Amino acid sequence: MNNYNSTIILHAIDKSTLFLDKFKDEFSGVYKPFNMNEDSIKGIKTLLGDLEPKSLIVFLGHGSSSGLFEPDDTHTYEKYFLNVTLGNLYFDEHDIFLLSCKSNEYIQKIYKSNYSVGFGNIISSKTELDLHNQKSELEKGLSEEEIKTFNEIYVNSCIKVIKNIINGDILFQDTPKYIAYYINKEINKILLNKDNNNRIELAKLLFEFRNQIQLKYNLRT
Repeated sequence: MNNYNSTIILHAIDKSTLFLDKFKDEFSGVYKPFNMNEDSIKGIKTLLGDLEPKSLIVFLGHGSSSGLFEPDDTHTYEKYFLNVTLGNLYFDEHDIFLLSCKSNEYIQKIYKSNYSVGFGNIISSKTELDLHNQKSELEKGLSEEEIKTFNEIYVNSCIKVIKNIINGDILFQDTPKYIAYYINKEINKILLNKDNNNRIELAKLLFEFRNQIQLKYNLRT
């Protein structure tokens, strides 16, 4: 099975990621939040550096194809918590689950981890929706309440799967399959709700989230 020495769930916490604090209630023993304070960031890196392989590392926060961002209440997100170089250093021989934007592209540059799971562009706020619509020819018409529903669905799905991984009920490499299973169940409920005139748009956002999940395995010689 997964046979982890330890598990750590890192939450880069600022105003835009507060909705992810549900992980605190579900994983109180291994949930480790950190903020913009330099000492807070250094402390988390020390925890990472002390992990014995193989461990399970979950990251919650913002990211890009080049790294995972530090918390930032100004929402500019210019400083990386872990760029590619540091990612390869701290993720060496671990399984990593990166719930952040463009982490599906970031993990393609991480060759020292064991198994890696990354996600695509996650539209988790009205601000991110507006930015998407400014840059894309195909605008998404979603209310703040629908974005909240979207967040709740994928967060709950990820929590269920991470619990199963920690308990040894599923293998880490089956993560995308099981997240897709939970997402599909919610999509079916949404599409069957004829009272929601915007159900197709919300379902499409969940389809995109599901279809952009990537699993990567680094073969060791």
